[in-house]
Amino acid sequence: MASLLYCLTLGSAETVFNLLGVADQPVVSHEFQEFRVYWSEVATPEALLEGPSRRAAEQKYRQVLREIITNATALSFPYPAVVVSLEALEKLLAEELSHWQEALTRLAGNVQYEITAPWSDNESRDLATPISGKEYLKRCEESEARVAAINSKLRSVTSGIVLDWRRRRERRNYIWYALMRRDARAQFIAALRSAGPSEGVRLRLSGPWPPDEFAALSSSS
Repeated sequence: MASLLYCLTLGSAETVFNLLGVADQPVVSHEFQEFRVYWSEVATPEALLEGPSRRAAEQKYRQVLREIITNATALSFPYPAVVVSLEALEKLLAEELSHWQEALTRLAGNVQYEITAPWSDNESRDLATPISGKEYLKRCEESEARVAAINSKLRSVTSGIVLDWRRRRERRNYIWYALMRRDARAQFIAALRSAGPSEGVRLRLSGPWPPDEFAALSSSS
């Protein structure tokens, strides 16, 4: 039977027990050198990628991540990461031991929130209709101005709470990633509520999650 991987912690971190994962299978842990990996058995790996059960499986995977990071610093495996044996798992870990250890040590005690901003006015536009170069540039400028305004607001209201910000674009969405101490979650959410709505943009907050976006060393944007 295959194993679905959830996340990785340092072996010195608190162990999380009594979790049910995908398909109500018990979440178990395996220790390898200085790490602890959380996983659960999965009878039909193909169901994780297709069919009506995929959405439920992915939601359960994310729920397990949230429950683990409330107690321990973790980095997640991309969904769905599946291995066929513990030997295969250990081989996977061994390929990037130094990276995992550096990231988990550097990010100890931290979690990540995600703020997604789709452009509401674009949803009503017929993007298949050709537009002039002037109109295209105008839309680009409007979009860049909104991104800058949101970025400034987020950084301002969460100053002293968020340790680092990163952002990137995915299709029509912009996503901001906020890194903070685990015990700053309530303060962070209260600060966002105090900021009020952003004109023309619906912000959607999700988290807390493992601080995966900050695992790689790079400058924030």
